[in-house]
Amino acid sequence: MIKELRDARLKGAKAAYRILDMLEARDRLKQTYGQVDVFQALAQLDIMVMFKPLDGLLGAYLRGSPPGVLISTKRPHSVQRFTAAHELGHAVLEHEPSLDTPDVLRRAASGRFGGIGKFAAHLQEVEADAFAGEFLMPRWLLAHHAALQGWSPRHFNDPAVVYQLSLRCGSSYDATTRALERNRVISSSSGAALRKVKPKALKEDLRRDDKSFNPWSDAWIITEKDQTSSVKFREGDVVGVHLIEHAAGGYRWIHSAPTEMTPLSDRTTLGLDIGAASERRIVFKCDHAMHGKLAFVEKRPWESEGHNIDFSVEIVGPEEGLSSATRQRLVQR
Repeated sequence: MIKELRDARLKGAKAAYRILDMLEARDRLKQTYGQVDVFQALAQLDIMVMFKPLDGLLGAYLRGSPPGVLISTKRPHSVQRFTAAHELGHAVLEHEPSLDTPDVLRRAASGRFGGIGKFAAHLQEVEADAFAGEFLMPRWLLAHHAALQGWSPRHFNDPAVVYQLSLRCGSSYDATTRALERNRVISSSSGAALRKVKPKALKEDLRRDDKSFNPWSDAWIITEKDQTSSVKFREGDVVGVHLIEHAAGGYRWIHSAPTEMTPLSDRTTLGLDIGAASERRIVFKCDHAMHGKLAFVEKRPWESEGHNIDFSVEIVGPEEGLSSATRQRLVQR
């Protein structure tokens, strides 16, 4: 049984890397906001995706011509993405139709199955689960964001860093801890310790000024290191912009935010030494869908020009009905 489980995980992982290579996902990171776009992948493979308010189901894979995938609208976006990747795994691995409940995916992740006579069906779920994990968080994607942010392996013992990595990968905090563990970036004991920390606690500091937040929304921290890539937020997300400010020299950050982003707070953390640089922390709420720039300039009040930082950002809302990627694919035919 142990060998069969190991072989199932290996089969799913190999299939994920094959599809990633076929779709040139690594080369397209700039266009896909530093994430693997699973919904675009499903569309490119002519697999129809429909978002529906499913009760008791995360999603489903339906064989046919063309095949189709159902995704529940009653789950956070990170769970929708993992479910979509899981259903993509079913399709790529030519599995039987599958109705995937939270319990099914939990058993696949843990290696437990539902009793004698169900082992073959369980192996199918293990394969799809392994596919999803590798497809959404291949080793090269973890390395990409670590290099961009200047994170070394020791940083990933910090739950706050792992949470920010999960946002950039478009995955859940739990799935990200397992990806780091699977790729031996952290130890199994470190992974277990990280999973004891709940994402809710990691969001609270930024959310303290947001009196009407959605519990499914996320709390981002972006810095000057993020200006080289586009960032995609979701409606309801809170975004903290942390920038080094040379206040002792009279410099001050001035921001120009889209109207769809509401400023919530503006705080300065002073340096420990006299004359040392401080850190400016400005928090925004993502209210409505948009695509544009979040611009900052650090300058003295009497100066006309200064040090500019621009973040290319997009805010998207929840999907319902046919996925936007599926609709675009149908139009292109």
